[in-house]
Amino acid sequence: MSDPTTFEAVREEIAYAFDNTLFFRKHMEACGLRPEDIRGPVDFLRLPPTFKSHYRRNFPAGVLAKGYTLNSPHVMRFQSSGTSGERLNSAILAYDLARRQATALGVNRRFDELWRPGSRPRICRFAPPNCSDVECATGFSTMEDRTLADGTLVLTVAHDLLATPEWQIVKALDEIELYEPDLLVVDPTHFAFLTRWARRLGRRITSPRRLHMVCGYTLMTRVARRQIEEFMGPELPIGDMIGMSELGYLGFECHLGMRHINDRDFHVEFVRDGEPVADGETGELYVTTKDDALIPRIRYATGDHFTPLGNPCDCGSDLPLVRIEGRATHMIQLADGRVVTPGAVDTLVGDAPGLDVYKLEQDRTGACTFRYIPNAEARPDDTAALVQRLTEALAPNPVRVEAVDYIAGERSGKFQPCVSQISAEGAR
Repeated sequence: MSDPTTFEAVREEIAYAFDNTLFFRKHMEACGLRPEDIRGPVDFLRLPPTFKSHYRRNFPAGVLAKGYTLNSPHVMRFQSSGTSGERLNSAILAYDLARRQATALGVNRRFDELWRPGSRPRICRFAPPNCSDVECATGFSTMEDRTLADGTLVLTVAHDLLATPEWQIVKALDEIELYEPDLLVVDPTHFAFLTRWARRLGRRITSPRRLHMVCGYTLMTRVARRQIEEFMGPELPIGDMIGMSELGYLGFECHLGMRHINDRDFHVEFVRDGEPVADGETGELYVTTKDDALIPRIRYATGDHFTPLGNPCDCGSDLPLVRIEGRATHMIQLADGRVVTPGAVDTLVGDAPGLDVYKLEQDRTGACTFRYIPNAEARPDDTAALVQRLTEALAPNPVRVEAVDYIAGERSGKFQPCVSQISAEGAR
């Protein structure tokens, strides 16, 4: 997908990784390749992809480039939430993180004022506890305990989102008022939950500063977005971020609501069954870093699936358009061999004014259960229409639809709208 004329940066990254990281040298040698064998995009496909498991097993000594340690200047350490299994320790150079963030956010004109030269936005984070580097699940820590080195305030929330007690929610709402943020960095399902509680308590979520919101961590469902926009109002700039803890910003939502992938700081591929997909087809995102001196990654299989759209966007950005489909471990596997992505399920459900939250779960037999928490706007006709859409889309697999008052979150602390035991057990 990246411009072939920029492939020289990829060749330089391969040579650097081969010369400076023990893991990648062994990875290339195991398949009988050296950097000089990769002359162009066709040769590049001869390189086997690298996976999280490689970096988990070889971190830190095998993947950090020569001359770097975890204590080197500008090195920031991260730990993933463990969405697809064991948590991943990683590190990134602060200026690489900032560069990738600036490229991605550049597609959205509504965020321009947030990043004025010399400014340092005040950030509040409301996301799954496993996505933070502080103790925020119990609710007993102080604001000072939960303020990161860069000034970000991590708000308290229970590990099981829907089980968060009222006093802990009030504490989060109070702290937003006290902190007066410019930017809310949130999991959209988590923040939709917070808005429901705020409405129930007669509270507002405001700041004397101009608020902005970046959503990430899990798929931004239309159900969650509807609730956020209804509560916060149309003036709030909202951007859906495509990212990973180990890589930073991989893309962002433009001011026209389209998702763009960052092919300026990364070489990106969309792959299915080992081959690149055409525009309009779904594939797994493989990422190759450019000019990453700390932990270069070559053909890194992210586990996230997208559909590259191919057409230009009216927003004016030249970063390619994609449609988010979801993680490989969350794909619904049908008996006839078809796969239904979380993105496709989200389209089926729509903004659903009668639903507060939903989860589609597939068990080991292939059977699917769609649980949802209804609200006062729920209508029998709308529910019947949704049941029909789900039944048709997931056939021939059996589908059960249940209205409930509680849905458990994941082991990672995230709340995923789609989970599949079949896909999760087949994960790398």
